[in-house]
Amino acid sequence: MIAATSAANRHALRLSRSIDQRISGQFHRSFASRVLPSSPAIIDGNRQTEKWTSSAFAAVALAASAVAWDALRRNRSIARMEDSKGGSTADESDKEGDAIDDGDDSTTILNWSGTHSVQLASGTYHEPETVSELISLVSHAYRNGIHIRPVGSALSPNGLAFDPRGMVGLSNLDKVLDINKKDMTVTVQAGARVSQVIEALRPHGLTLPNLASIAEQQIGGFVSVGAHGTGATIPPCDEFVTGLTLVTPSEYGVVKMTEKTHGNLFRLARLGLGGLGILSEVTLKVVPAHRLVEQTIVLTRDEAKKQFNTLLKRHKHIRYMWIPYEDAVVVVTNDDENHLPLLGPGTEVNDGKGGRKKIVTEGDIQAKHSRDEQLEPLRTLLQTLLKNAPDVSIDEDTINGMGFGDLRDLIIASGNMLDPDHIKRCNKAERDFWVKAQGLRVLPSDELLQFDCGGQQWVYEVCFPVGTYGFPSSGSMDFMEELLREIETSGIPAPSPIEQRWTSSSTSPLSPASVGIHDVETYHTTHSLLSWVGIIMYLPSEDKDPTGYRREFITQAFKDQYCRIVRNVGEKYGIMCHWAKLEIDDGDEDQGIAASVRSRLGPKVISTFNAAREMYDPKRLLSCNTIDWIFDRKCEPRNSC
Repeated sequence: MIAATSAANRHALRLSRSIDQRISGQFHRSFASRVLPSSPAIIDGNRQTEKWTSSAFAAVALAASAVAWDALRRNRSIARMEDSKGGSTADESDKEGDAIDDGDDSTTILNWSGTHSVQLASGTYHEPETVSELISLVSHAYRNGIHIRPVGSALSPNGLAFDPRGMVGLSNLDKVLDINKKDMTVTVQAGARVSQVIEALRPHGLTLPNLASIAEQQIGGFVSVGAHGTGATIPPCDEFVTGLTLVTPSEYGVVKMTEKTHGNLFRLARLGLGGLGILSEVTLKVVPAHRLVEQTIVLTRDEAKKQFNTLLKRHKHIRYMWIPYEDAVVVVTNDDENHLPLLGPGTEVNDGKGGRKKIVTEGDIQAKHSRDEQLEPLRTLLQTLLKNAPDVSIDEDTINGMGFGDLRDLIIASGNMLDPDHIKRCNKAERDFWVKAQGLRVLPSDELLQFDCGGQQWVYEVCFPVGTYGFPSSGSMDFMEELLREIETSGIPAPSPIEQRWTSSSTSPLSPASVGIHDVETYHTTHSLLSWVGIIMYLPSEDKDPTGYRREFITQAFKDQYCRIVRNVGEKYGIMCHWAKLEIDDGDEDQGIAASVRSRLGPKVISTFNAAREMYDPKRLLSCNTIDWIFDRKCEPRNSC
């Protein structure tokens, strides 16, 4: 029996409503993770009772990545069960034990990419309703040695927040507490999603300085794992934090920190992997809201390499999307509408002060190709592939209603996803789409700095130093040249894109973009340039792969072949993996990944972080497998991470 008062049910109901709002009459992916009571009755009920609005949608759900549909189906079923029981009747008692007990049923949490899940026994998953409840829960856990690993939106591809010993979700602690236009800061509870914060800032003419690709992260996780956007002079998002409140399972209890009050401890805590305490409040820098002009162009690999230094310094935001097996690099740049580079996109006019400036006119943003013309290469390939899949029937209207991301996911899933020839066809169609989609668009920054990441997928992203902003090294282009050569000579079925972004450095010691612990700032520490490179392999939906064999083979190929190539190429570049994409398991002795992370961080950072853990989590109640492997185990470095 599922308790109507369980935190998992309340979370599932919220997810269901959120997903309902995001479905607008056509196939649409959602990046929501799933928190579900682990009950066969629920799962079976989903299969028996959920009806789709058309057979076409059912076919799409069978063939394509189905994060949204799977979450919607499961969460609606839970929501109906909750509604049938008269809604939530959560006990608001202040008794300490009630903060620990979440009901009689186990809970399963699945991350958004569908690559990791965790099952927690009854009473080990908690969602406090108030900060007071959180403080009581952590205090109780400290006294009794109960594990309480914090989890946000479960967006990390590697399930970094997962631990079967016990977890705490902060979805209920999502208030925007203060917007200070004088200090240009916003203070929020750590469970507030990035998208919520952006919407709260909008009426005040403010926004966040930068975003990662997805805005559904909770702020606590957003900063704790070192999320980043792109921009050579813009640091990762942990650098936006000016103050925080930690609830620690220690004698210190609740700790408020700023750079001024705690120095290096503050820098450790803001990107602390959830290992020093549970963030309850975070204060972030904000900037005036602004619109960006986005330009998308397609260059050859040689052009992209030759123009790199110029493009990097000319544009505020820039990313390269390399297409394996195609001589094409999609370059996306973003610049403030009121500060466009003279040699950038737009129309040159007098600035009224005796000089010249760039503006964007309607003529500038007029697309050369219609949307149908842009999508034609993808639609044509999909129709060709479907002729060889008689068990899947999708009508033309449904195909014509799909956007780029949905078409790409369905195309890849409609063939052998480990066949290099199939992936080459997919990548060529994607290249042809981007050639026709070149052009400009103008939108608020928070809309352009997010982008479609695709469906369920394995992701691996590394960061490495490439000189300084004033003197970039050749490392960015050299790394990609070597990586693509290895991919293409090895026949890796590498789907597009391989995404490359750039940031400045972070002063958080655990950041992959960190320049280390230092007492004196130098030009190098303040102007370091870092390159981030991410690879992917898409996964079929569970419905398309009921046995799980396809997913298992893709997983093995991704980890054992594709990621290994990245590590081998990256060893001499000093790469370090993004914390949310670092995969470590019990067979790590064979690859030395954890050891190489320790080597990259250095003994001073390792010992400093462990000293902070002794202060704020002496019983290791906040730990997880990744933290245990890297900070609590001893082995010699053998490979790059």
